[in-house]
Amino acid sequence: MEKDIYLQQIDYFKGARVLHYFEFVEPQEVKDEYFNIHEIHAVVICDYEGEETMLFYLDDGLEVVLEFEFMIPKQAKEQAATDFNGIDIQWKNR
Repeated sequence: MEKDIYLQQIDYFKGARVLHYFEFVEPQEVKDEYFNIHEIHAVVICDYEGEETMLFYLDDGLEVVLEFEFMIPKQAKEQAATDFNGIDIQWKNR
């Protein structure tokens, strides 16, 4: 990775408590629903006080590139595994 984005030091992201995160060694490309290609440097699973679970795909400046809403963290992990097929995502817990 070009620079360390220090996700291990972040407890809250976009107002939600960080549950799990993963930083890619090399940036990964993913397409959105409009077939635009985005460079992803990290993924974060967050919880809004039990209301919803969010999966955020981040660029190298910790800006949200894509976001998805789920009921439980397991669904978010499954989405990331599908989007980054072939990459063994080793989630780190907060």
